[in-house]
Amino acid sequence: MQISTKTEYAVRAISELAIKATGEPVSVSELCKDKNLPLKYIEQLFSKLKKNGLIKSVHGSKGGYLLNKEISAISMKDIMEAVDENISTKFCVDDAARIDYCSGFPCGFSQLWDEIKAHLENYFDSIKLDAIISKFGVQ
Repeated sequence: MQISTKTEYAVRAISELAIKATGEPVSVSELCKDKNLPLKYIEQLFSKLKKNGLIKSVHGSKGGYLLNKEISAISMKDIMEAVDENISTKFCVDDAARIDYCSGFPCGFSQLWDEIKAHLENYFDSIKLDAIISKFGVQ
């Protein structure tokens, strides 16, 4: 499995937002400037993070973004799902284009792929934003 640029940038940006959390909104341009992130891309990702309830926006001249949840309540899985990262990859599909190579569905490997998917989802759900910030030295 490969972590996408969407997830990488979203985690970096929301981590920076959490670090700067002082109760005052933080602008996307400030986050991007400080961490050398692409402004337009982060704006798109923040729109998705907001839509999924992880952050909230404050309008006005001193507006920006704030976390909408405690950092211990935001998981890597939450972030990934918010930015459309497909962690629930289907390893087997009932697809006519692939049916020639399929040994039958479900096959003996279906359970293995389902177990791997469940472990990945549980693992990403266990990684919380506070741990990302402290454990990985995001600054």
